[in-house]
Amino acid sequence: MIRLFEDLQVPPPDALHGIGQAFSADARHDKLDLGIGVYRDELGRCSAMPAVKQAELKLAIDSGSKAYLPTRGHSVFLDGMEGLLFDGKAPPEIASIQTVGGTGGIYLALELARRANPSLTVHFGMPSWPNHGAICGHLGLPARTFAYYDPELQLPSLDSHLEALSAAMPGDILILHGPCHNPTGRDLPPHHMVTLVAAAYERGVTCLIDAAYYGLGNRLDNDLELLRNMLVAAPDVMLVMSASKAFGLYRDRIGILLVNTGSAVGEDVVSVLGNIARTTYSVPAAHGAEVIGAILSDQTMTSTWLCELDVMRKRIRRLRMQIAELANGSPLFEHVPTEKGIFSLLPLSPEQVGRLARDNAIYMAANGRINLAGLNDATASRFVEAVIKQVNRS
Repeated sequence: MIRLFEDLQVPPPDALHGIGQAFSADARHDKLDLGIGVYRDELGRCSAMPAVKQAELKLAIDSGSKAYLPTRGHSVFLDGMEGLLFDGKAPPEIASIQTVGGTGGIYLALELARRANPSLTVHFGMPSWPNHGAICGHLGLPARTFAYYDPELQLPSLDSHLEALSAAMPGDILILHGPCHNPTGRDLPPHHMVTLVAAAYERGVTCLIDAAYYGLGNRLDNDLELLRNMLVAAPDVMLVMSASKAFGLYRDRIGILLVNTGSAVGEDVVSVLGNIARTTYSVPAAHGAEVIGAILSDQTMTSTWLCELDVMRKRIRRLRMQIAELANGSPLFEHVPTEKGIFSLLPLSPEQVGRLARDNAIYMAANGRINLAGLNDATASRFVEAVIKQVNRS
């Protein structure tokens, strides 16, 4: 008898979640979790933001409905996010749909593109967020990578992006990171980002912008201006905005996909996106969307949220400067002060990362990516000292 699951191919364990499991199993009291990218405060807590608590209290009192949302999502959330991005009503050519976090937004965008052009190739710079390639593989889309860095300067290279565009075919997709690149924290200058979108359009290539960390490296209004300029720089541009980081709603899986349709096909785009959603998760979850909708439709709660986001950004910036001072010129940390957001990519080998976990109870991704928000004033010194010592012994 043939068993259905007997020859099932089991994928390798997820690397980041494996780090979390190893961290949880470690009994040492001084252990540090610098792996999964969640913001933590000075006490190591990933607590709900004050504005989120206010919104949840209001919703608990005022709202009792548990009915389905429309397939497109919660209208107050969509209007609020469009209003945040455009400082008012979005232009009529901008179509949007609520997504299951940033990951769900990337999936919807790539599936939309695949339906429009089944023979497309997806291009993105490396290093990148691992799920970019994984989602392409799941959808059966070929992916072509290029070097995100200039090999000598170890800084983002506009030339490498333009070279990748020259090899792309009309109808292809170019994935660009929004502010605070994951995993490096090193961004192209804003005017280069807008230039890339325009250059891609001239080549017939559509840009997909993955924005998860807006407001955590630069002032929020500066990041929103960049994202807005990129979205309107050319027709067909797609922008995914996760709400996990800026609103701290990690487990609520909430995001938005915006598409610059550039013409009167906006309703068609929304219809196709709705069909993709219907055949994957049917309708989106309500809680995170209702929370953000409540925040962005109330001036007092919006102000509270903006102040909290600013506190988070300044704490990350202070940690970067503290690490640079503690490193005392070590080349291992030379880029940390100028990077943006919660991530830095340290030049560490998987073996060195493994020894840091074994000898020092410091857990991070195998490629050397660290979540700086997992540190605080009391642990930064021990972290820097341990990294330098492990590298020196290699």
